Amino acid sequence: MTNTQVLIAGGGPAGLVLALELGARGVACVLLNDAAHTALHPKANAVSSRTMEHMRRHGISNRLRVRGLAPDHPTDLTYFTSLTGHEIGRFRQPSRAEALAEAKAGTGAWASPEPPLRCSQIFLEEELKAKADTLPSVDMRFGWKLTGFDDLEDHVSATIENTETSETVEITARYLVGCDGGNSLVRKSLGIELEGESGIVRPMMGGPMYAAYFRVAEEPDWLPARRAWQYWMHTGDMRALLVHVDSDRLFLFHFAMPDGGDGADPTALIHKAVGREFPLEVISSVNWNAGHSLVAQKYRSGNVFIAGDAVHLFTPTGGMGMNTGVDDAVNLGWKLAAVLRGEGGEGLLASYEAERRPIGVRNVNLARGFADSVGNVEISESVSAETPEGAAERARLKTHFEHHAEFEFVIPGAFLGLRYEASPVIAYDDAVPPPDHPNDYTPNAIPGSRAPHVWLGDDALFDRLGPGYTLVRFGGAQADLGPDIQVVDIADIAVRDLYGADYVLIRPDQHVAWRGDDIGDAVALADTVWGNNPYNGTMISCAGLSNARL
Repeated sequence: MTNTQVLIAGGGPAGLVLALELGARGVACVLLNDAAHTALHPKANAVSSRTMEHMRRHGISNRLRVRGLAPDHPTDLTYFTSLTGHEIGRFRQPSRAEALAEAKAGTGAWASPEPPLRCSQIFLEEELKAKADTLPSVDMRFGWKLTGFDDLEDHVSATIENTETSETVEITARYLVGCDGGNSLVRKSLGIELEGESGIVRPMMGGPMYAAYFRVAEEPDWLPARRAWQYWMHTGDMRALLVHVDSDRLFLFHFAMPDGGDGADPTALIHKAVGREFPLEVISSVNWNAGHSLVAQKYRSGNVFIAGDAVHLFTPTGGMGMNTGVDDAVNLGWKLAAVLRGEGGEGLLASYEAERRPIGVRNVNLARGFADSVGNVEISESVSAETPEGAAERARLKTHFEHHAEFEFVIPGAFLGLRYEASPVIAYDDAVPPPDHPNDYTPNAIPGSRAPHVWLGDDALFDRLGPGYTLVRFGGAQADLGPDIQVVDIADIAVRDLYGADYVLIRPDQHVAWRGDDIGDAVALADTVWGNNPYNGTMISCAGLSNARL
């Protein structure tokens, strides 16, 4: 019999990030992963700016950035007939080095110290596991799976099995979190259904798909002179996508397969999309289905929570799926830790679903819009022809695809502009938030929003926030919330204007919990943000603030 505080089923990005959030706070957890290793076949290939901010908190953003593409590799989105045929359109995007320089100068599209990273999930999982392995309270059990559980009044009793030896072990935990993917045993055992639409069919990114991960031994002279990150190929009878896994020899191809793809020859498909034959080694290939826009009815039942792909399934456009799951895990992790340490109340746990489910619905709808834009475009049989009709078709598609690329990939509003609008643990004010649009982000500190990024010399404000709540004070404000609360003082008037108050309370996940020009009733405020009682906004003197449980 093993006892732990949190049992995590699933060792993908959501499960690994949850283990990091718990382990960084000294919470005992056991993580199960069916396979004996992290992912070997590339899946997601875009790490969002928001996810990179979380990686920065855990000290691994720089390590992750050296994985995958070279510093000077362009991250353009390109559109072709075949790779050795016509280039239809190109949307230019900065290399890793250029994106970091833009972030430091504040000239890029992403108001963050961490611009998005074009990096395969296989490298992300390796770095997450390496970091989690260093945390004493995290027990990583790769090669083990959850086979069943009972949710009892004050704990969960579970059975786990070694996938190689079939050894079984009983384990008890205060909480169980299912990060076990779209076919989640945890979700199904709870009887929680997925709601929304599935089986959406499109010529591309809707219906049966086939993915082939391969390497080449020779310089890929079949690529265009100016490299890209993604190459989309469109002819009358084929739609495909090639993604760089590294800058040298590793690639991932996705093909739309109207016939289902059973028995597909990956080498023949790759050669058809490229437009010529060349030596290659297929490392792995999988059939998969696009066309999902699904969110779980509930994110919690009793002592059991679910996160990541277990609660939402996306068509993988816009990089929404994996990155939404990471944000789920971050949101849940610090709240579980606070409750287990006796700092938080039931309202804190209830806020997980209240905050994250609306974001899940929002994000699957965004991903569906991106998929419709790229997947439903009609393409004439003449697109490859050396005729006036072919040239006209390519010109039409150039306009569409370059507009689409900006629509899908320059989306700071989607990742940085998310706001928790109906949370029981946020003290709201009367400010009207800016419109929620994926391509537009207006930095603001309205409660519920991600705190806006600012540079303070060589540091980002985020770098000065503590592991718990942090009180940011502006313009010489002096009140505090007790000796255990980290305080950041900022004199810059422009930053104060951006944040909109003399005092701003920022949560461990970098969302604004409260702001005001007078702290007022600190105990009532603490009761709200720790999930004990709703905040009534009464403003009193700041006497006795050291007793506030912040």
